[in-house]
Amino acid sequence: MFKNKVVWDSKSAIFVLSILSAIPCSFAANDSNGSEKNFKIDYPIPEQKQISGTVTDTDGMPLPGATVQVKGTNIGAITNFDGNFDLTIPGNENILVVSFVGFETKEVSLNAETNVIIVLQADAAALDEVLVVGYGTLSKRRFTGAASSISPEQIVDIPVVSVENAIIGQVAGVQVQEVSGEPGSSPNIKIRGSGSISAGSDPLFVVDGIPISKNLTSVNIQGNLARRGGSFQAPPVNPLATINPNDIISMEILKDASSTAIYGSRGGNGVVLITTKNGTPSEEGVFSFNTYYSSQEVANKLDLMNAEELIEYTRDARNNPYVQDVPGASADDPIGPGERGNGNYELPESFLNWDGTDTDWQDLIFRTGSIQSYNLSYASPIENNTSYYVSGGYFTQEGIIPDSQFERYSLMLNLDSQLTDKLNLDLRIAPSITENQREPASAPYFARPPGIVYSALVHSPTVRPYNEDGTINQTNNQSHLGAGTTSASNPLAIIPAVDDNLFQFQTRTSLGLSYELIPNLTFKTFGGSYINIYNRDFYRGNTLLFRESTEGESYAQASSSTEINWLWENTINWIKEYDNHFINAVAGYSMQKDNVTVKQVQADNFPDDLVTTISGGQVFAGSSVKEQWSLLSALLRVNYSYKDKYLFTGTIRSDKSSRFGKNNQTGYFPSFSAGWRINEEEFLSSVDALSELKLRFSWGQTGNFEIPNYGAIGLLSPLNYNFNGNEVNGLIQSTIPNPDLTWEKATQTNFGIELGLFNNRLFLLADYYETINNDLLLFVSIPSVSGFETTLQNIGEVENKGFEVALRTRNLVGEFTWETNFNFSTNKNEVLSLNANNEPIFSSGSAGIRHITRVGDPIGSYFGYVVDGIYQSEEDIANSPEDTEARNPAPGDFKFLDVNGDGKITPDDRTVTGSYFPDFTWGITNTFTYKGIDFSFLVQGVEGNEILNLTSRHLKNGEANFNSYAVFNERWRSPLEPGNGSIPRADRESGSHGNNNRPSSFQVEDGSFIRLRNVTLGYSLNTKDTFLGGTFDRFRVYLTGTNLATFTDYLGYNPEVSNNTTSALTPGEDYGTYPLTTSLTLGFNLNF
Repeated sequence: MFKNKVVWDSKSAIFVLSILSAIPCSFAANDSNGSEKNFKIDYPIPEQKQISGTVTDTDGMPLPGATVQVKGTNIGAITNFDGNFDLTIPGNENILVVSFVGFETKEVSLNAETNVIIVLQADAAALDEVLVVGYGTLSKRRFTGAASSISPEQIVDIPVVSVENAIIGQVAGVQVQEVSGEPGSSPNIKIRGSGSISAGSDPLFVVDGIPISKNLTSVNIQGNLARRGGSFQAPPVNPLATINPNDIISMEILKDASSTAIYGSRGGNGVVLITTKNGTPSEEGVFSFNTYYSSQEVANKLDLMNAEELIEYTRDARNNPYVQDVPGASADDPIGPGERGNGNYELPESFLNWDGTDTDWQDLIFRTGSIQSYNLSYASPIENNTSYYVSGGYFTQEGIIPDSQFERYSLMLNLDSQLTDKLNLDLRIAPSITENQREPASAPYFARPPGIVYSALVHSPTVRPYNEDGTINQTNNQSHLGAGTTSASNPLAIIPAVDDNLFQFQTRTSLGLSYELIPNLTFKTFGGSYINIYNRDFYRGNTLLFRESTEGESYAQASSSTEINWLWENTINWIKEYDNHFINAVAGYSMQKDNVTVKQVQADNFPDDLVTTISGGQVFAGSSVKEQWSLLSALLRVNYSYKDKYLFTGTIRSDKSSRFGKNNQTGYFPSFSAGWRINEEEFLSSVDALSELKLRFSWGQTGNFEIPNYGAIGLLSPLNYNFNGNEVNGLIQSTIPNPDLTWEKATQTNFGIELGLFNNRLFLLADYYETINNDLLLFVSIPSVSGFETTLQNIGEVENKGFEVALRTRNLVGEFTWETNFNFSTNKNEVLSLNANNEPIFSSGSAGIRHITRVGDPIGSYFGYVVDGIYQSEEDIANSPEDTEARNPAPGDFKFLDVNGDGKITPDDRTVTGSYFPDFTWGITNTFTYKGIDFSFLVQGVEGNEILNLTSRHLKNGEANFNSYAVFNERWRSPLEPGNGSIPRADRESGSHGNNNRPSSFQVEDGSFIRLRNVTLGYSLNTKDTFLGGTFDRFRVYLTGTNLATFTDYLGYNPEVSNNTTSALTPGEDYGTYPLTTSLTLGFNLNF
């Protein structure tokens, strides 16, 4: 039929492909007769053209990573870090399609242009931030509560053990106090103040849906290491230190009752929701490697007397009382052996014949510490409807005190899978191991073991640290008047003599299954477990000498604690959006149970230090405790919005707890909130500058769950009884039951406003809140006829109220950017009632009764006499109120205020001398970027808090029995040399005189401070374009300085210090706490 039919052989195929691909070619082909003929195809090549440009947002900020593609082709490019692109395209193509996540896709006609500026508009729906709330998520524009969000960028670049430290100074209404610099230590965190006296004030932490408590297990295994006749408890360990900050994708801090009522009895102190990372929605998986190295030094050293100053001070302390108390005595009299009450004390040999020794004990105990962190993770793409995130991390911190160290090993696997069209699975597994080698740094010099820091502070600079043979000097340590009356251990001897090792294994595991019953209605079942295993091995060796001892006091303690917590929750979530209405409702029930086992064995009298385990000594005590609690809950929350303009949220939760009395085991916790987005109203539609204006109101009730497990029932304790000459084991009732014991309740009202201007370049959040905590758990005195002294009851009321402001501004946009974040918070804490007679609570911290909790003042206020100047003459003493507590006051002694006006100074004149609660806190962060360079700094401030500086008992007491703060060089010497007007005379008999060393406002110091918290300089490369031939997607290097400078009048190491963070009744004490560090960090972030 066809005479010249072409045979389709391989050459024919090349011909066709050449035409289709527009490639000119020549070839030979056979016709139907088998004869070969030559063909030449010349296909015209379209003219090429070069296009360049920049992609920005409406503020002119570059959009790195935007996709620029020729419409209808595969020709395209990705913008670099500065938003620039270069593209070679066919001359007949004139339309580009530009897209970027969170912005509307845009088509651009080129016409004759070869360099273009492409501006993308924000996609309102895509950019609507999603807030993680309890049992779900919610659009921020529809959220009516008070909450703050923390991004991962605010966490990963800062060298911290625990994630709470990374948010210091960054969130309004949240005070995170870095009370200690000890490796692995726990910061003190409060959300809107403290509302409980005895049940704890820590917020609830929820990690991937699993609640984690900071209060109980970590404290139980610490034990009380004997000091004199009492005890001194080590700081609690921090369970949150097991979480790798690099695994966190978001943190939400829920502050008001509207947002925390969904957690009912555990939401009274606020809730922190931590969400970890999962797979990536991109087409390719992402490996990330993050590492940094940090060098750490003690942030500041205390200004103490040198040897020459101390010798002069000591002579004054001897001469003043000697001349005062001994008739006819003179300061020129020979120095005698002396007795207490007779000021002629014997001076130490090192003072009488000073050889020039001037030891700086702080230099000897502090070293350069370090932090190393290594984290490798992989976020998979979605394949077969499944994605996952897996990570491994190692973190180690060497403390600034030798032999103190913290290590963490962490793993994580997060898997999400869509099993069917309606069934989804999420799995979370996060095991970790921490090892903490501790040294007894935060304790007084007289504890067992003594505190290293405090011992270094009180030690005399006239004493040599080492003997001539190189051994540690532990006998020639007399640094005081009246050798043999008191002394401290050589801190260099404490370090090698004490081993305190803490091992912790923790794992969080959860499995969730969600099933879409019908469109918009989803059922989810969630099961989780939290396992915490602690082991502590403590040994104090024979080589350590205490005070004037010539032999050591060996002691060992082995403790273990196992906590197994399981959780099962079932919820139904309904989301419906139609016309102008939006409804999101969640309902469900929750069951949780916790079992804790604590064991402890103690031994002493070890013959040597070769065998340091319990079996090496004589076991003298042991204990074993098993406790459990359970919680059964039902919950309901409904969010409704109309036109995204009128917003309403209602929540209620019921909790039934085993911890409370049988008559009150169930509590109900409701909340309600409303919001009005006024910017959506027609009458404001013409105000172009207004991008957001929302008014918020919320009211609700929550509870406090953290009380003893068996506070409501009568407990039995062992008691031995001699029966017919034989000791018989028995039991006795040790507590009285209270079947009506119930929750502490918090009722909170919140008013808020959100204001956004100029497309949210300026965004303001402001809140005012009032919280009343009532039914506080207090021990109340009862008639002795009952056989008991006190019983635990719900009585008392505390109020917290304050104002919060958070302001974010984008000051400069474009190639050079500048963003500022500022927050400011106030909180006033006041006790409203205590008991039937409102009798105050007097509390002993580390040094006798120095705290008071009374109506009208903050919880745990400082208590003592108020210093009203210094006596300048005998006439001044005669004209002042009689001090009945002083023996023979003299010029140079403190004059105290007659508070009750009865004309004399008595114990009734003791009053509140200060409070640990600040008047306000603030923080400001400035971030600058230019091309690949970023620079930021954070300054935080606290104003109005006071510190009870108990180091003043020895370093500022005037007795010269130890070294002293250098400020005592400005002491009163005579009417002609009155010093600075606030420091009394030197007086070795101050204690027996009862004048200058009694609890008073002299030991209370202003803790206000301004701190340069963080400074970071970084540089990032879009490596596919510029680095290593495209091996890596992103490379960043940064340098961060932490705690670079602190401006404060406080004499101690840290104006945020608090030795006891587990008791609200005795806050703010400084008794030689492990100092804070200043650090310099070099880090790298790598994505590939």
